[in-house]
Amino acid sequence: MAQSVPPLDRIISVDIRNEKMESALRQISQAGRFEFSYNPVRIDGATLVTLRLVNTPVREVLNRLFQRQVTVKSRGNHIILVRVDVTDETPKNFLVDGYVLDEQTGQRIAQASIFEKTTLASTVSNPFGYYQLRLPTSRPSLRLDVRKQDYLGETVIIRSRTPHSVSIRMRPQPIPLSVVEPLPVRVTEDTTRTAEASLAMVPVETPLPAVDTTEKQTESVVDRGMAGVTKLFVSAQQAIHDINLNRDTLYRDWQVSFLPTIGTNLRLSGRISNRFSVNMLVGYSFGTRAFELGGLMNIVRTNVEGFQAAGLANVIGGKVTGVQLGGLFNHTNQSVRGVQAAGLINTVIDSVKGLQMAGLINFARGDVQGAQVAGLLNIATKSVRGVQVVGLINYAHQDVVGWQIAGILNRARTVTKGSQIGLINVADSLGGVPIGLISYVRKGGFFRIEAGTDELNLLNVSLRTGVRRLYNILTAGYSFEREGSPRMTAGYGLGTAFGLSPRTLLSLEGTYHHHFYFDRPSEEWNSQLRFSTLFETKLTSHVALAFGPSVNWYFTKDDYARPFLKPSIPILSERNDVFGNRYWGWLGFHVGLRYGK
Repeated sequence: MAQSVPPLDRIISVDIRNEKMESALRQISQAGRFEFSYNPVRIDGATLVTLRLVNTPVREVLNRLFQRQVTVKSRGNHIILVRVDVTDETPKNFLVDGYVLDEQTGQRIAQASIFEKTTLASTVSNPFGYYQLRLPTSRPSLRLDVRKQDYLGETVIIRSRTPHSVSIRMRPQPIPLSVVEPLPVRVTEDTTRTAEASLAMVPVETPLPAVDTTEKQTESVVDRGMAGVTKLFVSAQQAIHDINLNRDTLYRDWQVSFLPTIGTNLRLSGRISNRFSVNMLVGYSFGTRAFELGGLMNIVRTNVEGFQAAGLANVIGGKVTGVQLGGLFNHTNQSVRGVQAAGLINTVIDSVKGLQMAGLINFARGDVQGAQVAGLLNIATKSVRGVQVVGLINYAHQDVVGWQIAGILNRARTVTKGSQIGLINVADSLGGVPIGLISYVRKGGFFRIEAGTDELNLLNVSLRTGVRRLYNILTAGYSFEREGSPRMTAGYGLGTAFGLSPRTLLSLEGTYHHHFYFDRPSEEWNSQLRFSTLFETKLTSHVALAFGPSVNWYFTKDDYARPFLKPSIPILSERNDVFGNRYWGWLGFHVGLRYGK
């Protein structure tokens, strides 16, 4: 277990009284079970030293022994000692190091964030609670802020501008009275001597692994994907800062970055809100308050206000108010107020108020107020107030107040103050008139399945669906006739119905039918136009009888006889034109039983 702890962080006790340096180093190495490496010419082994410390990290023992005239580094199970050259020049920087301790137990605290707000210098304590931070000597005032999840914040004012140790004690966070009440921050001055003495007198143990007792919520595929993107570019130290500084937000007018770890905001970029941000490749920040431009990607942990653009993608943890442009995709974890446009995909985990445009897919888990325009698919898992326009499919899980326009399919629960235009339209209820090849309205719609007969076909099966004002007709018929006449027809049409009484409807229908000959080849369009006036009267709540006359017009280029009519209905018109087309016209009839609502 001792070998698993780095030599500088091992806890030892020493009692050295007026002994040579060489002997003192031997005792320290034996107590810590490691070896020293140093140049005897640079470190005088005959110097007499006295040092008595109990339960103290080796690092602190050596700092006290050499009075910081020697730098110490560990490599494997060796500690390397290098004499510091003293010059007359004032150094530009100095080092502050020490340990972060639990005030109640004395245990060292790992992964605590230590930072200086004005210089943005920051670090994270190692697994044994040790930290080291380089600060400028030119600053008139310096203060270290220390944050750790589940602990109260600490602030230490740095007075000295020379290398020294500052060990910091943190108090565990009490149960807060209110989730919005800010936690207090204790401010202390740098008292190096007191800190070193107190560290030497308190037993220090390796901290136990933290146990996460928070309830974990199930993440969606999108959430996991966005978390993976962020983890790819954000360093482990930045991620620790983001957790520890969850109540601290720093503000800057601008930042310039190359990658999340390389930029003017250094490793605190995830806790800094910028007014202007320019990111050469990938940017990472807490928020954007006016303008952000990214060569590849912008990652913002909270809100974006103003204008944001990226060559590939924008990944936002909060809400967007303004304009967001992404070359490939945009992901916003809360709402969008304004314009969101992407070459491929937009995803919003909350609502959209404005315009959402994508080359492929728009997705909004909340309401949409405005417009969704996409090449393939629009999805709003709640309501839409405005318009959805798409090349393939519009989907609204709840109500649409406005229009859905799609190349293939529109789906909504309730559509009011507008309608649906698409190849297929599906709604639970619809206030307007759907326009498409097939429309289905579950409540208040027009739906009929019919088996009937007419002067051409002994059996016709048809489907009528839509609304009374405009419904679609799909029909197929079989004649059972002798050779020389078409055996089957397939047709499509439109109709409208008017109520004559609670039990009677009057329908006006126009249909087009194609005739199929099975006993001879035919490459021509053998076509029939049929205009019908039908009366529908209810027999029961779901069954009705439909009947009425029709006007028909049949035309073909095949040199066949006209279709056989039953009974022998007279032809009202027959002629040929100069293009080789043959025409027949007649009066027909239609009778059928319908089932529907």
